[in-house]
Parts: sequence; C-alpha cells; structure tokens
Amino acid sequence: MCAGPFKPKSQPVARNEAAEAQQAEAKAAATEKAKTQKSQRLDESVSRMRGGTGRRSLIQSSRGGMGFYNEYMK
Repeated sequence: MCAGPFKPKSQPVARNEAAEAQQAEAKAAATEKAKTQKSQRLDESVSRMRGGTGRRSLIQSSRGGMGFYNEYMK
C-alpha cells in the first residue's frame, strides 16, 4: 500500500545579510558598467556615421547620398 510522499523535512536556510548586500553592490556596479559601455558604443557609432566633409563624402557616407552621384559625370 502507498503511505504517501516521503519527503525529508529541510531546515530553513539562514540568510546572510552581508553576502546579500555585497551581491546587490556587485549587481549595481555591473549595470553601471554596462550603461557606460553602451553609451560609449553609441557615441562611437554616431561619430563614424557623421562621415567626412570632403568632396566625395556624400558618395561614400554610410547614410546614402547616391542621389548626388551621376555616373556620366566623371
């Protein structure tokens, strides 16, 4: 016959306040680092996309500019 589930009774785990505070500080530092890295990557990509100011910059920029290009004018 079945007597029911035989699960051992576990003791509650003692909370370590110092460890939890340290983990929270580490998490906050990691998120702050991620934010700064993301803003740096954004700044770099924006500066790359601005392109140059030279004669051929409209043709070679990443934003297009092929409307200014005329294949018959060489």
